[in-house]
Amino acid sequence: MKKYSVLMIDLKNSRSYDIEYRNNIQNFIIERIEILNRIFKKSIEKEVEFSAGDEIQGLFTSPKSAYLYSRLFSMLTFPIQTHTGIGLGTWDIKVDSASSTAQDGIVYHYARKAIDEAKKSLEYSVLFYSSNKNDIIVNSLINGSTLLSSKQSEYQNKLMLLAEILYPIVSSDMIEYEKLKEILKFIQFEKKENLIIDIDYPVISTQLEKEKFYIIEGKKRGLSTQISKLLGVSRQSIEKAIKSGNIYEIRNITITILQAMENIY
Repeated sequence: MKKYSVLMIDLKNSRSYDIEYRNNIQNFIIERIEILNRIFKKSIEKEVEFSAGDEIQGLFTSPKSAYLYSRLFSMLTFPIQTHTGIGLGTWDIKVDSASSTAQDGIVYHYARKAIDEAKKSLEYSVLFYSSNKNDIIVNSLINGSTLLSSKQSEYQNKLMLLAEILYPIVSSDMIEYEKLKEILKFIQFEKKENLIIDIDYPVISTQLEKEKFYIIEGKKRGLSTQISKLLGVSRQSIEKAIKSGNIYEIRNITITILQAMENIY
């Protein structure tokens, strides 16, 4: 029986915010969700949207697309803190004309278990659950990437988003590549209000070559030069920020996570 993935995201400490601030955050997030839904249109069964309270939910065709969506969501909403749960399982009760919140099945119960555990955990803010013994491997990898990302500055986060637009990490035909450029409206750099990127999108391979036993594809030769030209700053300063922000390491871990999901599930 075909399996799907559900993504659930909850804003940390949202009940401590006053009404006006909560509304501002929700509007901030909705604008980003709308673009992400267009980017991931090919791999979304039920669009990501706000459900009850401050929880966000959506149904995906695979755990890889759900994870990549959550990853871009975290970058676009930085530094807002969230708990995230991703479930993998069967979609048993289908209501065709309704949103994700009206659906049900094992995949929804697994996603709920994942996010509930993330809320209780002091170490993990993102958890994946499929009732497979190898979930522990995927969650350890996801946690490593999440911890490195959480230590970035706002500037380093923006550079990682630029890297994702120039060299997106995807697996198979998941996204609308041209829609990635819409993310540029959320990336503001000092003295550089309107970034323009014209590029034929290369896809970063998430598959290891036959004799390969380690991953380096997250690092792209010439990336710092491309970004320095876009921003009008020195290549050396970009290289320093990329290195201190662990951007290549995070991208390599992302590829590892996608490969682990492919191999295990």
